[in-house]
Amino acid sequence: MAITIKDIAKKAGVSPSTVSRTINNHYSISEETKAKIRAVMDELGYVYDKSHLQTHTIGVVFPRSMVDVYENPFYLEIVRGISYLCNKEHYTLNLITGADFREIKTSIEIANCEGYIFLYADINEALTHYMVEHEIPYIVIGKPAMQSVTSLSVDTDNVQAGYEAVKYLISKGHKKIGYIGAEKHAQYALDRRIGYTQAITEAGYPLRDNYIHTLSSSYTYSPDDILSLLRSENCPTAFVVCDDIYAVIMTRLIDEVGKRVPDDISLISFNNSIFARLANPPLTTIDVNPNQLGMEAVVQIVKHIETPTMFATRTIVPFTIRKRQSVKSV
Repeated sequence: MAITIKDIAKKAGVSPSTVSRTINNHYSISEETKAKIRAVMDELGYVYDKSHLQTHTIGVVFPRSMVDVYENPFYLEIVRGISYLCNKEHYTLNLITGADFREIKTSIEIANCEGYIFLYADINEALTHYMVEHEIPYIVIGKPAMQSVTSLSVDTDNVQAGYEAVKYLISKGHKKIGYIGAEKHAQYALDRRIGYTQAITEAGYPLRDNYIHTLSSSYTYSPDDILSLLRSENCPTAFVVCDDIYAVIMTRLIDEVGKRVPDDISLISFNNSIFARLANPPLTTIDVNPNQLGMEAVVQIVKHIETPTMFATRTIVPFTIRKRQSVKSV
């Protein structure tokens, strides 16, 4: 029976891709590891043909709702970071889409990549079980639904980001601060709301339920509750808004009730997308560095492809407040 790359990998205690990269004399493999693998190759009498080497691939799995991807440049920035580092690491990309477990599973089986990056964290339990059962390396961008030693992820500290957003508004003299979340109750929006709650409570300000609302970018959405709040005498002087897209919608709603940003109401949002830069006025926003999230996801998944025995890691990418004209001191 012919000796294969998988035989070499098993004998040397490394992944097949590490053997393949050793054959290609890739810079990412240490000289010590290369020497060990070559010794095993000699021992087993392995003769390789470079024309038959496997292609190094990483699959990028998009959210089930592609509408989110098309509407929100956040995902495109992540993919830009992934693409940049994959090119540098000599990995090719396969894009994976699917509306449910069956479609995604089928796409993953067809793609047969060495590892996968999920652009979302709320992975179907059946899919998680499938990936673990078949020992397929994967990483999620976001907070895993179930924290465990097997969860590999890269994320922003969204609780701290929500907290810092409120603290920035407080530093500008605001005491009546509202929060606008996502209608779909995404984990990032819930975490940012937790941070908002912590900062409001710590400052000793009352936590008003009617100051907390959700928005949707859907054309059928009717924001009557928010309009009522904006028209009320006890309207917040500032809002933390969980996404730049929703902050643009909030600007329009504020205009609709005859008020202005930031003269009457200040806004701070998240993601530092093109929407934040082109809004009128330009938005003060928390830059969660999506490009860096994508690059870090590649770094981590490549490490785990090369060394399958590594412990799972949760990497936190720092955020920055981009100060623009949508926040005014009171």
